Amino acid sequence: MKRFTLNFASIIILVTSIILPVCQAEDIGEQEKRSKAKAMFDKAVALVEKEGLHKAFYEFNTNKSEFVDGATHVMVVSDEGVIFAHSYNPERLGISLATQKSADLRDDYSFEDALADMDKVGEKVGEIHWIWFNPETNEREKKRAFVKQIHDPDPGFVAFFYVMVSYFMPLDEN
Repeated sequence: MKRFTLNFASIIILVTSIILPVCQAEDIGEQEKRSKAKAMFDKAVALVEKEGLHKAFYEFNTNKSEFVDGATHVMVVSDEGVIFAHSYNPERLGISLATQKSADLRDDYSFEDALADMDKVGEKVGEIHWIWFNPETNEREKKRAFVKQIHDPDPGFVAFFYVMVSYFMPLDEN
């Protein structure tokens, strides 16, 4: 019996030593994605604050080397949800998020919900998430975004914009 206990304990230690580093590496990968997205977000907000919205729109839509990293990208939407900048896919400019559906199969979360979540964040930096298809993997994944409300200096046009950087994380099916 003692030999069985020792062998069983050895197996548990061996399995733990294999599985634990894999789980930790996955966490590090997720942390790395989040920190890279946050750095891109900080850079995007700094550009808006230094150069203004219109110059920033141009940079976001044309400068992929600085504002796209895989599927992580900058997006700017108006207070009504219209896309004014999309560094990953500028063809989405002018699309209203209010007409878009999430890839959440429960279909209980729309971009109108995302806009409401953005509105709650306001002028401070916050995070929101929704389910979307990752264009790099073509899989349903959780899309997270750092977001901040920026007021338009010409409020006759749009009251404010939301500057965000979104990135994908594995979908928790719990």
